[in-house]
Amino acid sequence: MRKTISLLALLFASALPAQAPSAASRQSASSAPAAAVNGDPIAVWLDSLAKDAHGLVLARGAVREGNQSVAAGETVSGNIVAWHGTLDVAGHVDGNAVAVGGDVVIHPGAVIGGDALSVGGKVRNDGGVVNGEMRSMSALTVGPIPATPPRTAEQTTRRSVSLAVGWYLVLAVIGFAVVLFARGNLETISDRIRADFTRSFLYGLLGQVLLVPAFVAMIVALAITIIGLVLIPFAIVGFFLALAGALALGFITISYVVGDAAMRWRGAAVGGGRAQLLQFLLMGLSIYLVLWVVAGAVGGFGAVGGLMRFVVAVLTWVALTAGFGATLASRGGT
Repeated sequence: MRKTISLLALLFASALPAQAPSAASRQSASSAPAAAVNGDPIAVWLDSLAKDAHGLVLARGAVREGNQSVAAGETVSGNIVAWHGTLDVAGHVDGNAVAVGGDVVIHPGAVIGGDALSVGGKVRNDGGVVNGEMRSMSALTVGPIPATPPRTAEQTTRRSVSLAVGWYLVLAVIGFAVVLFARGNLETISDRIRADFTRSFLYGLLGQVLLVPAFVAMIVALAITIIGLVLIPFAIVGFFLALAGALALGFITISYVVGDAAMRWRGAAVGGGRAQLLQFLLMGLSIYLVLWVVAGAVGGFGAVGGLMRFVVAVLTWVALTAGFGATLASRGGT
């Protein structure tokens, strides 16, 4: 049990009319060039804005995602752009203040050296000074505002790892409850998997194929009578709860089988108590966690990352299907 805890600790450590732009807003492309497109939606938008008759030339480095603000007494050298957010200005902006998909709000005492521009929102001056022009654009004339930018490779990796750890914790809690209150069911299903993994997998595959027909048949059977019609909402909830329970129990059992095999391979003595059963279960879940974390970490590395994610997805599906099939075949281990 101590080894499992050490492994877990290591894993967690690892719409106003458009006006002509002012002279202050017409910066040269050499002084503030738009970023190279290279598939970057922000760079695509900057390129479109530079080509728009009422647009500006802005540098990629001036763009910040989400709501942005310039506090009173703060000075921003150059331009500031809020990407899909509101821009609140209470301080001093030497260049242009721009919001994409949000408003530009100019507070008392604010000073904007260039233009105040909102694309997809509006400009509201509550008492500040704008040396250039204030204008709003519903959209660019050269194309629509791009959608919210896709996640970066780092954001995708962080999200994948967070999901993997989250699912691990959820399954660990469910597994703990199963060990305490349904140990006999767990052992019966695990015996079924060990006895004939192939048949368990085929049962699970057949169960997945028949899920939709079974659901439709249930609804049709209930719809025949008035009482059945009243029970349909409860039957739907019950159906999906039973499905979720069978899938969770099946995957927890297959994790226990994998952990048991791994610990036996390492030469661990088998005592059969609840503590050891939980240890084997956590070991199996930890093996899948490592696979999920690795797949998430390398997911942004082109074809190699995509292949790794595919392999881990297939392994997880096979395990889930076999566990589900053994659960169905043993009627939940009863």
